[in-house]
Amino acid sequence: MKKTLALQIHDLTVAYKFKPVLWDIDLSVPTGVMMAIVGPNGAGKSTLIKSVLNIVKPVAGTVTFFGKPYRSIRSKITYVPQKSSVDWDFPTTVLDLVMMGTYGKLGWIKRPGKKERKLALQAIEKVGLTGFERQQISQLSGGQQQRVFLARALVQQADLYFMDEPFQGIDATTEKAIIKILKELIEDNKTVIAVHHDLQTIVEYFDYIAFLNVRKIAEGKVEDVFTNENLEKTYGASFNLARHGQNIMQSPV
Repeated sequence: MKKTLALQIHDLTVAYKFKPVLWDIDLSVPTGVMMAIVGPNGAGKSTLIKSVLNIVKPVAGTVTFFGKPYRSIRSKITYVPQKSSVDWDFPTTVLDLVMMGTYGKLGWIKRPGKKERKLALQAIEKVGLTGFERQQISQLSGGQQQRVFLARALVQQADLYFMDEPFQGIDATTEKAIIKILKELIEDNKTVIAVHHDLQTIVEYFDYIAFLNVRKIAEGKVEDVFTNENLEKTYGASFNLARHGQNIMQSPV
């Protein structure tokens, strides 16, 4: 029996002012993997996530999640945006922000109750922020802010997690803590798709990868496609692995 894909993209094209940002993308992501989307600046990595979530409207293409359209399964999908895109001066507390993750299932009429508060407190504990519940988000460090957004995603109890540069601008301790939580999600057969820029941690953190530079260059298991050849196709022929501290397997002849 064929396993349902967590995400399937067919012929996706996105353009800004008639200039293609993504061109004819096909992508098939299995369930239960931690996938990195990698590529140079301007490759369309963040746009790919935003377009499949209907934040950016594509010119063409189809997208399904677990075999269904986004509108019928959106409660099972969560998104952690780039930290730089968030208004951290917005007057809200850690607990209130995390509880927002329950709104999708409650709808606009119901208000969060004891059950939702308990879920939020459990998520806050899981990301190591117990004691910060009443803290204003503007008073948190960068690493703590990222933990809060992960807690908000966890409380949604989704099956598919999209994360845009989740490790950007955070300390090493927070990065390791987040990776531990994400790997626990994978063990529970959840799926994580993350825009990622640090090539040195690909092998350690991820088991699936997609190379992107406006077009899809390659996708598959890290052990199969994380090669010099695909890196050069994605970043350019002058890409120097030594400059990135890499010791990457050579492409098969």
